[in-house]
Amino acid sequence: MEPEAPDSRKRPLETPPEVVCTKRSNTGEEGEYFLKVLIPSYAAGSIIGKGGQTIVQLQKETGATIKLSKSKDFYPGTTERVCLVQGTAEALNAVHSFIAEKVREIPQAMTKPEVVNILQPQTTMNPDRAKQAKLIVPNSTAGLIIGKGGATVKAVMEQSGAWVQLSQKPEGINLQERVVTVSGEPEQVHKAVSAIVQKVQEDPQSSSCLNISYANVAGPVANSNPTGSPYASPADVLPAAAAASAAAASGLLGPAGLAGVGAFPAALPAFSGTDLLAITGAGAGGGPLVAAAAAAGAAGGFLTAEKLAAESAKELVEIAVPENLVGAILGKGGKTLVEYQELTGARIQISKKGEFLPGTRNRRVTITGSPAATQAAQYLISQRVTYEQGVRASNPQKVG
Repeated sequence: MEPEAPDSRKRPLETPPEVVCTKRSNTGEEGEYFLKVLIPSYAAGSIIGKGGQTIVQLQKETGATIKLSKSKDFYPGTTERVCLVQGTAEALNAVHSFIAEKVREIPQAMTKPEVVNILQPQTTMNPDRAKQAKLIVPNSTAGLIIGKGGATVKAVMEQSGAWVQLSQKPEGINLQERVVTVSGEPEQVHKAVSAIVQKVQEDPQSSSCLNISYANVAGPVANSNPTGSPYASPADVLPAAAAASAAAASGLLGPAGLAGVGAFPAALPAFSGTDLLAITGAGAGGGPLVAAAAAAGAAGGFLTAEKLAAESAKELVEIAVPENLVGAILGKGGKTLVEYQELTGARIQISKKGEFLPGTRNRRVTITGSPAATQAAQYLISQRVTYEQGVRASNPQKVG
């Protein structure tokens, strides 16, 4: 008979959603750990299975306990559900391999967007969500993954062949968790995730954040993107800002022939249960375009003129971009930067060469405009940076 553990690992799964992180250490059942994984909306159904059969079978086969956030309870700033896996290291790896397999199976309708515009490099060519694993780890685990001077994360990338990035860490206030994005081919991602699970085992505080709902979390949480603001966008900043991540994953950025068109019909092909991103034109005379995320089936669909007017108050957003990636945002002769400003209606300024954020090699990018415009500009810049990093990861000889 197994002695009763005072802090059983099984019990935190019933913790109310508003309870977030504790200082509690890993003192539950011997040899069991926790892994928090982000799951895109499109993959959740195939992971759960009809009547929950698939997930029940997966738990039987692996011996893991798997808990998923509710269908519309997304990680802030995304349309991804949070999955908490509890089990041995072997079980965590087995469950993640199954999840990764389902994430790679993007629905047919989402695989061939007809996008022919200046955004094409960031959408159709960007290593998409299907090739990524996104894990949420406590700050303490993130520190072990990075290692002294970045040595550990560098070794993980070299040994696995995958590209591993952690969400930005803000100065001053510490976020409780960081999001780890692993990109690459299936075997590369599997090796890197296994190395991360190893770090989870090494961290006595790795079970400190066991919530799967972020609906009642007070204070900021980590951005799901490795670049841009360290914080996830609050869901109420832009009516359906959460749809932007799903749109990035599926490469949907509006109808064909967007470039140079002042206004085009705010209509996109219907994708059942899929979130879409539309870019709508203000006026027929080539006026500034405003990117607005609209979740499928949401009341009102696309942002109306009234909603846009309500969003028109100016705001300033600052993001950090690594020095060696600034050229990708500027484009030849500054062309890409100009196009982003025209598309979004936001003003984008980059700090001068050699002017870095304190203690970093990152340049400061300042975006000003309406909340909708700054959100759109942030989104385009993060997509461009992610695309460029993906290209460099797959072609190391191109790194400048």
